[in-house]
Amino acid sequence: MSAERPSVSGSERSSALGGVVAAGGGVTGSPLLSSILPGVAVHSVSASTSGIAAPAGAAASGVSAVRSTDPGSSSSQVSSVGARSSSGGFADASSFMDPGQEGIWEMLRLSVATSTWSHYNLGFRTVAAFLAARGWCPGDVSESLLADFVLSSFRAQVSRGIVRGRLAGFAFFCRALGWACPMSCFLVQRMLRAMHRVHPSPPDSRLPITHELLLRLIEALSVVASSAYEAGLFRAAFVTAFFGALRVSELLVCPSARLGFRGLLVSHVSFHETTVRLHIVSSKTDQLAVGHWVVLHAVAGCSSCPVTCLRSYLAVRPLDGDILFVHENGSPLTRYQFQAVLRLTLGRCGEDPSSYGTHSFRIGAATSASIAGMSGEGIQRLGRWVSDAFRGYIRRGGPGSMLGSRRGARSLF
Repeated sequence: MSAERPSVSGSERSSALGGVVAAGGGVTGSPLLSSILPGVAVHSVSASTSGIAAPAGAAASGVSAVRSTDPGSSSSQVSSVGARSSSGGFADASSFMDPGQEGIWEMLRLSVATSTWSHYNLGFRTVAAFLAARGWCPGDVSESLLADFVLSSFRAQVSRGIVRGRLAGFAFFCRALGWACPMSCFLVQRMLRAMHRVHPSPPDSRLPITHELLLRLIEALSVVASSAYEAGLFRAAFVTAFFGALRVSELLVCPSARLGFRGLLVSHVSFHETTVRLHIVSSKTDQLAVGHWVVLHAVAGCSSCPVTCLRSYLAVRPLDGDILFVHENGSPLTRYQFQAVLRLTLGRCGEDPSSYGTHSFRIGAATSASIAGMSGEGIQRLGRWVSDAFRGYIRRGGPGSMLGSRRGARSLF
């Protein structure tokens, strides 16, 4: 598979994190072995996903509960997809479409991201089950019924964000089916605002992975991984995520995705004398695949140099296949595996894995750039943010793993 060069409307982004010079900490210990994830140890990693519990009395009210799924295995293996969850309740909205509209419904499904479609479906089933228990027949919805749903959710201490998401999914399919759904009516919107005033959304507590911590993670990989290949694979992936301020969906390819233009391919990587250019074909904020170029700069004499890490990885990567980040047997590196190994290395470095996520690389990039004195516009370009949402990624103060002063952070440039 080859990617066409983006048109001139695609903007070129330059990583402001090139030129980092810092010293990393060391970790020691015997390698941890055995895993279905090729060459990577995964002891002490537990996989589980928990759904959002339905409000008290949900069975009586018709609100569908999302049950937690137990992986059901004491094995220390990491699967390629992680734990799955299931939900019961009302039928999907597609069951109400007119015969012969399957093609239209598929186009509707392609208009949003896979995860959005899944969340919308869950929202429709949850709200529809609640309304049906109160005598609603599929069709137009009254304002009072939607207000009842908000009130019931509030009393059950369901967060405003979850309630808004469920209503958004329900309204999406109501519009598709031609049903009236007054979600934007005065009463419902004021009730949602009241929920926010009474229970404000907690701030994002995820910690940033800054350059100092990145260096420690790289060193820990030599202990966690059971082969040099796997250590090089994750080193290249971690470094690329940090210096490119990438979302994990921009970094890794999901082979099962219905639209396969997300994630990096080998053809998306272009080396130059002191830089490596990455073609981000599509992203969360680039649904139409205009495309962006991200430029990563060499960092001489540093174990985190993105140019060196990617060159070294590609020198030993299997020749077959298009996906950039693959295991030695050619299977793609999955998001679940990326997160599992990240948690292992964080624990090996003495950090609390629950305080970090895959987005911590992106948070760390924004935080490091801010400490170094980069302007808001520069940070926005760095992470390809289309609004001032980048401000929520910047952390002030914090643990020792963060860069503590602007003077020290200026070495990032």
